[in-house]
Amino acid sequence: RKINMLRGFIAVSILFLSSLTWARTLPDDMDVAVLKRIDLPYVELSSGGFSWMKVLTLGWIDGNAATFQLARGVRLRDENDRFLVLGRLTVQSGKPVAVKRDAAGVIRELWLLNDDEVAAFKEKAAAAQAK
Repeated sequence: RKINMLRGFIAVSILFLSSLTWARTLPDDMDVAVLKRIDLPYVELSSGGFSWMKVLTLGWIDGNAATFQLARGVRLRDENDRFLVLGRLTVQSGKPVAVKRDAAGVIRELWLLNDDEVAAFKEKAAAAQAK
């Protein structure tokens, strides 16, 4: 009986500790913007009025909206790092996103950002502006 309790405690401890390491890491080469409008296979991205996004997008969105094409096999991820089907993207307008584009400017990956990731990008942009 004590052995079963010990096994249960160890199993719960392992699950708890492993859940702490599930936080996703965004690639450094992604640009940040706000998903303004979706008209598949195109999306309209804007800075959302945040100056920090202009810094992170390296000027490819200059405060106005810009339209980009989604790649045929675009990889979409939601705020919890789950894959998102293309049809569900249409209800995500107004959310901050990180995108990875190829050399032609076509979006290959689009990640919906959670609040912690938005805060991290704001800190990163503030540090870049301070330099």
